[in-house]
Amino acid sequence: MPDRERLLELALKGLQAERAKIDDEIAQIKSQLNSRQSGGAVAGGLTTTAVRKKRTMSAAARKKISDAMKRRYAEMRKGTKKSA
Repeated sequence: MPDRERLLELALKGLQAERAKIDDEIAQIKSQLNSRQSGGAVAGGLTTTAVRKKRTMSAAARKKISDAMKRRYAEMRKGTKKSA
């Protein structure tokens, strides 16, 4: 019987070690998920506590981008009419 008890103790220690390893892996995955949700990770997998400000674009910048896109689309439409 002492051999059986020793075997069970060793099996228990092995399972506990495996459980600790799995718990560590779960914690790492959770921290990676949290870092993605909070806005990015810092070296070492730690998350930053600073909150990023929302970037705003001036009306002039929006108009400039809009005009450029209209020009690009006009050139694309002109190119498809010639080939058709």
